[in-house]
Amino acid sequence: MSNEQNEEVAYGVEAADAPVSIARVRVGRVVFEGVVLRTREAAIEFQELLNTACDKTRSSRLRKDGTRYHDPLPIGTPARLLSAETRDYLNDMDRRGLQPDTIDATARTLLILRMACGDIPVSRIEPRHIHLLWDLLRWAPPGLTSNPEFAGLSAEALIERGKAAMASCPARATFDLHHRFLSAFFNALVKARAIPHSPMAAFGKQKKDFTVDPDQPERLFSDEDLQRIFNPATYVAWAKKYPHRWWGPIIGLYTGARINEVAQLKVADILEERGTWCIAIRRTVDVDLAKDPHRKNRSRQSLKGQSAVRTLPIPQPLLDAGFLEFVEDMKACRHPRLFPHLSAGVNQKTGETNARYSQGLLSQFGRYLKDLGFPKGVGFHAFRHTLATDLDHQGVRVEDVALITGHSVSKKVPVLQDHYYHKKPDAIRLRQKTALTLYRPNVELPKYERGQFSALLKKRNKFYP
Repeated sequence: MSNEQNEEVAYGVEAADAPVSIARVRVGRVVFEGVVLRTREAAIEFQELLNTACDKTRSSRLRKDGTRYHDPLPIGTPARLLSAETRDYLNDMDRRGLQPDTIDATARTLLILRMACGDIPVSRIEPRHIHLLWDLLRWAPPGLTSNPEFAGLSAEALIERGKAAMASCPARATFDLHHRFLSAFFNALVKARAIPHSPMAAFGKQKKDFTVDPDQPERLFSDEDLQRIFNPATYVAWAKKYPHRWWGPIIGLYTGARINEVAQLKVADILEERGTWCIAIRRTVDVDLAKDPHRKNRSRQSLKGQSAVRTLPIPQPLLDAGFLEFVEDMKACRHPRLFPHLSAGVNQKTGETNARYSQGLLSQFGRYLKDLGFPKGVGFHAFRHTLATDLDHQGVRVEDVALITGHSVSKKVPVLQDHYYHKKPDAIRLRQKTALTLYRPNVELPKYERGQFSALLKKRNKFYP
C-alpha cells in the first residue's frame, strides 16, 4: 500500500464519519482481511500495523508481483487535523509560561489560517493556502474572527466581503506579526516530525520600508516639551489625584523604564544596596496567588525578557524630589504595591492575571498629553527614547545604556559572555551611576510632601491586589 493510500485510509474515517471496510491488504507474507475502521484512532492503529508489517517483511530484492514498499513515513504520519495541532500548540505555549496576550494573538492567527485552508491535516497545508491567507488578511472584513455572520463562509467569500466594504490594508507590522506566529507554529510541527517541512519556508519577511512620514511626530521630548509636561501649574493639578500620576512620569523620565515596569513596582522593589538606594526591575511572587494551588501564575508582574531584569540606582533628582519619603508613606500603608490604585486586570477566559498594570497609567497620561496639545502617537514611551538618545549623544557606550534601559545587546562571543563573564554589582552600579549623572533634563520637579496622599491611602476599598 502506498503512502497516499495509507493516508486516505486514516483520513477517510474522520472526514466521512462512517466505518471504512477493507476487504484485503497484503504486505509481504502478511495478509489483512475483513478490516473495519470505525474511528480515527482505529485508523491510526491500523496504519501502525501496516508500518510494522512493512518493516518485518521488507526485502532488499524485488521479486515479480511482490510487495512494493513505500518510503519510510515521518513519525507524525498520519498527520492530525489543524484544529488538534492548534489546541496542543496553544496549550504548550501556556505551559511554557508565555503571556496571555501572546497566546491569544497566536490563536487568532491560527484561526484565520483555518479559515483559509479549512480544518485539514497539517501535512496537507501548502504554500497556496498561505497565499490565500495573505489575501484574507489584506481584505479582512471588520469582525473577521468575531462576527457570527462570517461562520461557515469560505475564504474567497470573506475576501469578497472585505473588498465590497473597502477594508483598509493592515499595517506592515501586522503582517510581520502573523508571519512570525505562523513560522513558529510550523517550525514546531517540523521539530516534532509531524510534517516534513514548513509551508512558510517559501515566504520571507517583508522588505523594510524606509519611507519617512514628515507628519509623523518624533518620539522624543525636547527640553521645552518636558517643561510643558512638568509645569507645576498643570502637572501638580493633574498628578495630585493618584500616587502613580505623581511618580510614574517622573520615574519614567529619569530611568527610561518601560511603563509596565514602573506601574507594577512593589514597595519591596525599592531597596538599599551597599549604601545606594535602588529600584529593582524584577518579577516576584504575590503571596495571595502562591497560596492558591489552582493558579498557574504566582506573580502579577511581567517582564519583556531576561535582559529586562535589572537594578537601577535611583537618580539624584528623584531623591531630591522626595521619592524616599513617598516610599515611607507606602510602607506605613502596608500595601505591597507602590501604586495600589492600578489594576493588573484579569483574563476573562482563564481567570488568570493579565499582568498589565500599565493600562490605567497609559490612558491617563495619554489624555494629559492630549490636553497639553501633544500629537497622537507621543506617550510615556518617549521618556525611554529621550533618555537613551541623550546618553548616546553624550558618548555613553551602548552596553552601558542597555544596563539602564534593559535592552538586550547582541553578543559577539556568546559562550564567553554567558558562562565566563560574571556580573559584579558594584562595577555595574558604578557604570549606571556614571551614565545617569550625565542625564540632566532641564526641568523642575514638584517636591513631594510626606503624607500628601494620606487621605487617599485610607480608602482601601479603592486598592487593587
